[in-house]
Amino acid sequence: MNSAILAIYYDLEGKSLDRYLGWFHETFLPRWLTRPGYLWAAHYEAAPSGKRFQKVLDALGRTVDPGQSSGTGYVALFGGESTRTFFDPSLRQLKEDENSEMREMIGLRVRPRAWIYTIEWSIDGPESRTRDPRGIPAPAVQMGRFNAPREEEEDLGAWYAQERMPMVSRTPGCVRGQKLLAASGDPKHAVLYEFVSLEARETHFVPLEETAWSGRIHHYVVHPPGSPFVGRRIWPPVS
Repeated sequence: MNSAILAIYYDLEGKSLDRYLGWFHETFLPRWLTRPGYLWAAHYEAAPSGKRFQKVLDALGRTVDPGQSSGTGYVALFGGESTRTFFDPSLRQLKEDENSEMREMIGLRVRPRAWIYTIEWSIDGPESRTRDPRGIPAPAVQMGRFNAPREEEEDLGAWYAQERMPMVSRTPGCVRGQKLLAASGDPKHAVLYEFVSLEARETHFVPLEETAWSGRIHHYVVHPPGSPFVGRRIWPPVS
């Protein structure tokens, strides 16, 4: 069972899209999965509904930090036995061993940024039985990244443990929710929600009730532009 996640965010220009995706899915991802400690990989493309959801959060007074900007068109996720998997070797060390083709293809990424997370804890949703036995996240995800004032972090953790995640665990179409903590990269906090489909998320998750507690949370957490990311899985293909 994985206890760590590597997340790589980036955009792609339209002219390089098909070429890059073919290489990434057929060559890069299978090759990386041969590395010790790498348990699974998944690639997600942003959904238009994610931008609509960000507008809803902005209307609630969400704070955004432009200094934490990254590409948000695609997210590649990797599961690791522990954070050590992604530090031995590190991404910087792996970059030194890239061949010319890999350098060219990775150079097509726009505003790439990477985070290494430890999984603090998780909670199952009503659709947990559909979870892939290999650990691969569900066909649709929402992934938020954020910071909170130090004096409010206990309140933030309590909200997730006592209100938000229990609410998610009862939401139709939800597979799992995971609270993540950055071992490398900023913002410090992240949360990953998994759904059987984007339609299920749109129907059941987006309308979740806004409470006094969640309103307070939204006032003091600080997101980078593009958070939360909402996307559909494009590799491995959804059967």
